[in-house]
Amino acid sequence: MAAELEGRGFLLFAAEAYAQAVSAHREPLAARTARTRAVALARRCGNAHTPATAGLVLGELTARQRQIVALAAAGLSNRQIAERLTLSVRTVGNHLYGAYTRLGASGRRAVVVA
Repeated sequence: MAAELEGRGFLLFAAEAYAQAVSAHREPLAARTARTRAVALARRCGNAHTPATAGLVLGELTARQRQIVALAAAGLSNRQIAERLTLSVRTVGNHLYGAYTRLGASGRRAVVVA
């Protein structure tokens, strides 16, 4: 289904279908292939983030980056995040910068955590 949508030029729908297929696959290689295809197609659509693809993009982050991005998306300041995780404010900022670069986001408001 996803390949057919992609072949017809419906890239965002194909990305959604691949993203939803990730959890349906029992074989790790098939799941990884579907995830890679979903992310690649979403990027071709201007880094579109839909409910199904948002979780996949967050999967590209390190565990620490996901943790910090989630706290930032919840409205905590860098200082509050640093205090909660016993990190320096600069370290939090570096993790956020790396995460935003990977996500193609310009800042906290551009990140949607699903």
